[in-house]
Amino acid sequence: MKFIVLLVIIGALGVGGFFGWKHFSNKPAKTTASTSASTSSSSTGVSSAQSSSSTAKPAVNQCASNTSGQLIVVSISQRHLWACQGTSSVFDSAVVTGMENLAADLTPTGTYHITSKTTDTHLIGHDSTGSWDDFVNYWMPFLHNQYGSYGFHDATWRPANAFGNISPYSSDASHGCVECPLDTAKWLYNWAPVGTTVTIES
Repeated sequence: MKFIVLLVIIGALGVGGFFGWKHFSNKPAKTTASTSASTSSSSTGVSSAQSSSSTAKPAVNQCASNTSGQLIVVSISQRHLWACQGTSSVFDSAVVTGMENLAADLTPTGTYHITSKTTDTHLIGHDSTGSWDDFVNYWMPFLHNQYGSYGFHDATWRPANAFGNISPYSSDASHGCVECPLDTAKWLYNWAPVGTTVTIES
């Protein structure tokens, strides 16, 4: 019996490092320049609304007050993001955000801008919960602070039904990044140029 309990504990500890990332990578990665990103994103997905949501969309138009061209709105409480083209929502998706009970791991509210875009990279870091080194297909950081870097990225290690369903007060939440399904991360990467405004709401 003690042996079985020990195996369960070891298994849980082994999985604990796969829940979300801040980027501390020194490994080489393929980076897309902001000029080519702007060109490729000029018409992608703007003609009609798209959704990668695993849950029903809230009825409120999160883009109604947008006065800029492109904007990404993330709601921590609703576990959801919206891509705005003017006052129209052109894409939305369920997401996973950071652990609200840990200062280094919460997703900070505020207004930021995408600072770079990288594909096929490793997100490496550590905090009070452990260390991680994981591969992601798309990485779009929007904030750098004393704890590390925060951004949008895919989280292919999560089952599809995890997005939108993990409480930010759960130990299964991310380490501060906005984790997206793979198709959402790919869509955002192609649509949002470097400099796109990001608003994180509680």
